[in-house]
Amino acid sequence: MKKILSVLLSLAMIVLSAPVAVQAASSDEIIDKHGAKTYQGTASAWGTTWNEDNFTEVTNSNVIASGSLTIKAGEIKDVTVSGSGSKVTISGGTMSDVDCGGSAELSGGTVGSLEANGNMVLKGGTVKRDARSDQKVTISGKVAVGGSVIGNEVAASGSTGSTVSGSIQADGAITLTGNGLKVKELDGEDTATLNLKSYSGKLPYLTDMGSIVVDAGSTVTANGSVYAGNLTIAQKGEFVTASWLELDTLTGPGTLSFNTGKLTIHNGISGKPLLNFNNSARNGQTAFQADRGMVGEDEVLLYDFELERETSDDGDMDEFVLNNSLKEGVTLSKSSVALDGKNPVTVSASVKPSFSQFAEGTKVVWELHGETGGFTISASGLSCKVSAKGTPSESYRATLIAYLVDKRGDRLADYRSDSCVLTYGAPSQSSGSGLTLDTYAVTIGAGDTYWVLAVTDSKTPPAAMSYNSPVATVGAGAAYNKNGKIGWLYPVTGVAKGGVTIDVGGEKMITAIAAGSIVVDTSSYTMSPGGKYYIGVKIGGIDRKKLNVHSQNACTTVDYAGKNKSGLDLYVVTGGQTGVGAVVFEIIGGQSVQTQITVENGAKPHGVSARLIAAA
Repeated sequence: MKKILSVLLSLAMIVLSAPVAVQAASSDEIIDKHGAKTYQGTASAWGTTWNEDNFTEVTNSNVIASGSLTIKAGEIKDVTVSGSGSKVTISGGTMSDVDCGGSAELSGGTVGSLEANGNMVLKGGTVKRDARSDQKVTISGKVAVGGSVIGNEVAASGSTGSTVSGSIQADGAITLTGNGLKVKELDGEDTATLNLKSYSGKLPYLTDMGSIVVDAGSTVTANGSVYAGNLTIAQKGEFVTASWLELDTLTGPGTLSFNTGKLTIHNGISGKPLLNFNNSARNGQTAFQADRGMVGEDEVLLYDFELERETSDDGDMDEFVLNNSLKEGVTLSKSSVALDGKNPVTVSASVKPSFSQFAEGTKVVWELHGETGGFTISASGLSCKVSAKGTPSESYRATLIAYLVDKRGDRLADYRSDSCVLTYGAPSQSSGSGLTLDTYAVTIGAGDTYWVLAVTDSKTPPAAMSYNSPVATVGAGAAYNKNGKIGWLYPVTGVAKGGVTIDVGGEKMITAIAAGSIVVDTSSYTMSPGGKYYIGVKIGGIDRKKLNVHSQNACTTVDYAGKNKSGLDLYVVTGGQTGVGAVVFEIIGGQSVQTQITVENGAKPHGVSARLIAAA
């Protein structure tokens, strides 16, 4: 009896467990090719001898699944995977829009757009438009995204070689480990924290960042102006910018390298950050400004200068003015060096009073700040050999600093340091006189004028000449002292089509004169469907009828909207369907430029201004 009961119980267990096993198999499905067709079936069906009755053909069809779905190969249309615990895994195939109620992982194949309510991992493959997650997106392999990557958090690691044609958007955190990811813009939506780990080189454009955190292994260079809540720089980390930097708070103890006068602090400074100046700082210059009463003179470290706080005329801001009364210390043999990429240059230091009068163990320390990725230094005592190592097509600018330390390595604060500006690459190379031009090459239309700034301490305007006056002329220099830059501003006017070199104080600007040209004022813009934006175009030397302006795809429409009060031609762009497109400005028979337009649901309108030039 017991034996019979045991058998019956075993049979009952089999019967009870059978439906559960079937349910598990039915919710775990695979899409793959068999022959020239694409089929959907359970994992168990794919694991046995082929039986077409166990599959559904989905070639060029929409697909609906629940649970987990793996797409290995084939051609299908939209994919919808339901269930918060579901997962879609894509390793191959071609499909349209993929929407998953759970998580998603892409390692291969081509997807129109990818959306998930849960976490998303991008390891490879292609997303033609946007990749969007309500939670975290991790980029850990070589993936190409034609639109934007959007998530509560976005993290990219390693030298992946991944590309994002649009922007990375997150309201929680954006973390970049290494700089293998290529992306045009990082958008923090006013709340996100940007974490930079072991990152070197130029950043994408930064928009609406809540906080920026630079770790000890990173030296990063901003791309354009930066407006953020907080900037925190760890010891041995460095944040470099040549444009405007506006912050609520700045936290050290790392290094901030910037141009005098281009830093604004609203709420305070902590952690004693080291301030390094990219340009040649001088007595009487404004180092930075802060909201009245929010920052003290002793809350930062400087190499040579003391800060004197002065209240602005309107009483709202404090200006921190540089003052240096030190006479003894280090003097360098060169104030600036332009490297050609082939020959190293040696910079020597002299010390006053003579070294024999200092305590035993006193020595000169050499440091490199700024865009350090473009240079290497080899120091020995009172000399330092400097070499260029960057890519010639890029531009690099750094500051070599020498100062005195005691035998414990502590800096001798009562003795001055000295600095030498290093340049290499595409921009104008310094002649060693301390004079640089703010423009290396420019295209202007016949009859148009471009103003080039010669940055120099000279009290008299350097001599300026055109190598070919029938093509372009250069006018008299006007004194300039704004935005932390001092020098002389020269008007260069196009006369006739051709090429010409403009020489100011021995520095050269390569100038192309076009018979006709257009200048477009926007490089990219993001809007929501139905939104409008006006792009300004300066048209010179050509009839507007020769300008073909059109939208590249269905993301936008564009129409002529007349002239503004200053005579600029306006084109109104209207957001259409979501995606990434462009408005193309083409001179018939000549060149063209384009403004990238991103259309996203709920997007906060923002863009990047530019001076895009096309010649006739």
